[in-house]
Amino acid sequence: MSSQTDSNAELLSNLQNQVAALQQLITNLTEAATLPREKELSWVYALEGNRDGVWDWNAVTNEVFFSRRWKEMLGFGEDELSNHLSEWDKRLHPHDKDAVYTDLNAHLNGVTPYYENEHRLRCKDGSYKWILDRGKIMSWTEDGKPLRVVGTHSDISLRKEAELENHRLVKELREALANVKVLTGLLPICASCKKIRDDKGYWNRIEVYIRDHSEADFSHSICPACATKLYPDIALYDKEKT
Repeated sequence: MSSQTDSNAELLSNLQNQVAALQQLITNLTEAATLPREKELSWVYALEGNRDGVWDWNAVTNEVFFSRRWKEMLGFGEDELSNHLSEWDKRLHPHDKDAVYTDLNAHLNGVTPYYENEHRLRCKDGSYKWILDRGKIMSWTEDGKPLRVVGTHSDISLRKEAELENHRLVKELREALANVKVLTGLLPICASCKKIRDDKGYWNRIEVYIRDHSEADFSHSICPACATKLYPDIALYDKEKT
């Protein structure tokens, strides 16, 4: 019971920390949106000091400012990417794209207070990197549509790879346990021929029964006592040789 309580407490603590981090990010983004351009860039540089990339998206024109660190995270130089949403969209992993746009549109449509998604982006060398992508609408058009959306990119590749490896190991363990067969209960065995009676009343050789009720297999041989009884001449010959 104590172990379960500790686990619940740890889960609650992690959730609280995530909420606090998101609230701080939203506060920072909101403050940045109200700063003069030169001071706003200072804030971008401060975020990059934490190894995060920054993006600033015009949701009407699809023009995007990608910070130096954003491009560097994917292996690109300062002048190797255009300032358009397609630079990000075409690098999304095909298996992640639907979930990404589901989360993004949920925020753009006012369903969620912020946007957050973990997905893979293709790097310059063709490999994929896991990214934690978070953002928030900063301003709207006159007719109430999202105009400016600002957010950050964080490289979470090491953490994500560890999580995926853990999930793989857990899955393999569950599959192995599902295939384990254990013999339990009282087994009716003949005192003479040693056959075992199964659930349907049939008598089977012990190796057949165990094969059908476990993962064990058999390799037949003869023990010394049986060899002496069944093949006395061979057994005597072996003794004379020694």
